Amino acid sequence: MRCNLVMTAMLTAIAASSVAAQGQPKVVSDRVAKSQPTKYEPANCGIKPNHFKVGSAAGYLKSAIETDVPESKARILGQGVKVLDEAIHQNGQEKNPAAWYYLGRINLEQGDIYGADSALTKAEQLAPACQKDIAGYRRNAWVFLINAGTKFENEKNADSALALYRQAAVVYHASPVTYYQIATALNEKGQTDSAAYYFGQAATAGQGVTDTTELKYRDRSAFNEAAMQLNAKKYPAAVTAFQRYLGWVPNDIEAKRGLAAAYRGAGQLDKAQALEKEVATAGGPGPAGGGAAGGAGAQDLMSVGVNLYNEKKYADAAAAFEKVAAAEPYDRDALYNLSNTYLAMKDGPKLLTAAQRLVAIEPSSENALKLLGEGYKQSGKVNDAVKTAEKVLALPADLKVTDFSPTGSGATLQATATGRQAQTASGTAIKPSDLNLTFEFLDSKGNVVGTQNTKVPALAPAATQSVKVEAQGAGIAAWRYKVVK
Repeated sequence: MRCNLVMTAMLTAIAASSVAAQGQPKVVSDRVAKSQPTKYEPANCGIKPNHFKVGSAAGYLKSAIETDVPESKARILGQGVKVLDEAIHQNGQEKNPAAWYYLGRINLEQGDIYGADSALTKAEQLAPACQKDIAGYRRNAWVFLINAGTKFENEKNADSALALYRQAAVVYHASPVTYYQIATALNEKGQTDSAAYYFGQAATAGQGVTDTTELKYRDRSAFNEAAMQLNAKKYPAAVTAFQRYLGWVPNDIEAKRGLAAAYRGAGQLDKAQALEKEVATAGGPGPAGGGAAGGAGAQDLMSVGVNLYNEKKYADAAAAFEKVAAAEPYDRDALYNLSNTYLAMKDGPKLLTAAQRLVAIEPSSENALKLLGEGYKQSGKVNDAVKTAEKVLALPADLKVTDFSPTGSGATLQATATGRQAQTASGTAIKPSDLNLTFEFLDSKGNVVGTQNTKVPALAPAATQSVKVEAQGAGIAAWRYKVVK
């Protein structure tokens, strides 16, 4: 008798494995088992057992749910699996959705995650009308696993949290939250490729959701996938991911910038240029009415201009820089880029005008003075070109502003001065001398908000000196300096 009991248990286990696992590892979760309803409900999606063994399995499920004895419950559920195995493999019920439906529900009661997913997936395929019914049982298990995973995460037990999130993804496929949690955990581990994949899975899972919270997870995941593909220089994948995200959030400027960069990386330059121009235009008219906005709009136009310049489309690049310079007349970078673009176009008069504005901002910049001299030369103003060349020769130090950081209440500027071998027009060396400067911090209209004086000591050729000046005041947007004699 004892041997017979052991043999029966072994047969039950074999039956469970042959039907439920279907080649998948068997994962039994007590949380999933406890997640299921405490009251039996038959299928409410129109399917019938249509075979006495399938009907018997439904009866076993009902008895297992209603018993209060754990040992009896396990035994009854095992009998249900055994009879369904016989029905499916011996009695031709493999196309009967009710057989797979009740097998999936029994597996959930057992906590068999992979078995439940396999059986319920087959039931959904054979009886699509049962998807909503089945989703309810799946989601019950999912909630328990997600909540437990979140608890582990809050306790800084990342590995256990990730394991439960993975189980949740098996038992219920329709929520972006699951895959988002997996992706975030993997990203924190530095597994960026896997994280990008699961962010993509979250976006896919969220295609049909309507819940506000799940929509946020979907959209955040879609953007994260795109950004990670772009960072990994997987440009075609980034294009696809950004396009999907923008289909849901069409006005996200940051995503459009990312898509433009992905187009460039993928070699789709025409699409990149068109999107860059769209992003730049979205900034609206600037304060000077020049068609470029301050802030993000100007930054976008600058990016457009730089890309066009690198592609040797100088006229288009100039048009972009002109808009920024019109909207932000004291933007040094815009004037510098504009001057170099006119230089490439060999447009002397425009180069001269832009370079004069540039030198008025940074009169001790060797590059700015050389651009001014070239503007005079190309405009046929030889005497002025010679005088400017003499200024370059006599310049005691070249001052380059390396950082300008405005805040809501002030601004900080950093620069580097490099000593030069100053000389006269006849080649006589000029002794190094101090450079006395007055920095002015300006608002967007050019009004002076604050000033600071500083002195750069006499520098030997190639010697450097850091310069840092600060100002307090709201609305600082630009800077300029003057050389004080």
